[in-house]
Amino acid sequence: MRDIPQDRYIRGRTHHRTAKTKAPSHTDLIRDIQDKLPCFFFVFSRQKCQDYAAELAQKNIFPYNQEITAFVREKLATAPQEINSLKSTQLMRQVLPYGIAFHHAGLLPVIKDTVEELFGKGLIHVLYTTETFAVGINMPAKAVCFDSLRKFDGITFRYLNSKEYFQIAGRAGRRGIDNAGYAYVMVDRRDFNYGLYRNITEKDVDPILSQFRLSVNTVLNLIKRHTQEEIDEILCKSFYTYQKYGRRFDKVAKHLFAYKFEAAKKKLIKMGYIANDRLTDKGEFGSHIYSDEILTSELFATSFYGHLNEYQIMLLVAAICYEFREKTEFYHQQPSKALSQLKHALKNHHTLEKEKRFRSLDDLTSLVHPCFYGKNVLEIVKNTNLLEGDIIRFFRQMLDRFGQVRNATRDLRLVEICRSCEQVIQNCLKDIDTV
Repeated sequence: MRDIPQDRYIRGRTHHRTAKTKAPSHTDLIRDIQDKLPCFFFVFSRQKCQDYAAELAQKNIFPYNQEITAFVREKLATAPQEINSLKSTQLMRQVLPYGIAFHHAGLLPVIKDTVEELFGKGLIHVLYTTETFAVGINMPAKAVCFDSLRKFDGITFRYLNSKEYFQIAGRAGRRGIDNAGYAYVMVDRRDFNYGLYRNITEKDVDPILSQFRLSVNTVLNLIKRHTQEEIDEILCKSFYTYQKYGRRFDKVAKHLFAYKFEAAKKKLIKMGYIANDRLTDKGEFGSHIYSDEILTSELFATSFYGHLNEYQIMLLVAAICYEFREKTEFYHQQPSKALSQLKHALKNHHTLEKEKRFRSLDDLTSLVHPCFYGKNVLEIVKNTNLLEGDIIRFFRQMLDRFGQVRNATRDLRLVEICRSCEQVIQNCLKDIDTV
């Protein structure tokens, strides 16, 4: 933790000089730890990753490296021109020659691959990245820096727990190269809580907690594959039950998951997924869907989709996959008769009319319409402020959902529609997947 000098003053209403503490600077921290590079600098914001990389490059701390320039030029030589014209690509090409990079899920795969290869070659001094880099990529560094110990978890801002901290900090120290790894946290003394920071960073004390959830898919497959006696035993022997009741877990007559299972089963019986302790056709369909089971089944395991065309079905799947964000903008929406008919059908359905995700249908035409009519993803990125990597992820999620529906249905017409839509999306992504 770096001490921040109190060298600025402001005048208060009483005209007394009041010390003003400066916020910590990531560039100052990098200057101070140049003997402990390379480092991962974890920032819980994609935009700040890019901003920090640009700011550090302007400080001229590291020399220009022609080897990096040549590597990047060769790596992107066969890439479509649209990739090189993207703002994120242009910024990356500006900072990379100085051994500075950024990495997050919003980047194109070829750009992320380039950064990872350069880091593996030992040519990157500082890599600004989000926490997704701490999971699944085995690339340690000598030091790990934290922009903050607070992050947005999709609902609210909160502090990391000790497990999350050590998961990330554990990247510090290269086996066989470094005798020690170093972790640095930027602390703003204006809201510094020493006890809280010590609890997070001193020792991994948070217990492992069961993440077992009784999803609709789980309930349907338990009923499909097991007797009631077997179901009771499976739920009783879950890690969650052991954590809650300890060594007496198998002696508890009625545990929490048994009640939850019964409640979920009653709801599914009422909705027509289960009858006489067996799955109905709709229940069988739902047992092959792994998220949004009810919504997907109501759309594609009933007669609802029967009068819809491929474009309308693509819009429905897009609405299921899209994750609404307040600041996302869409341009060039494509109103049409097909869209109006689809919205009318949803409005008149007793269950689907309440689904909030269908409120984004108008916006999603900015992505789905050009995709359906043959545009590639590098042209579609102009229709939204979503990052290019997020758009690719969105279309790949659509591919996954179409695959689930295709495997779940017995309707040959729907199977062919799914295959056709999958081909449309694959054509849209082909320039990315072939780079």
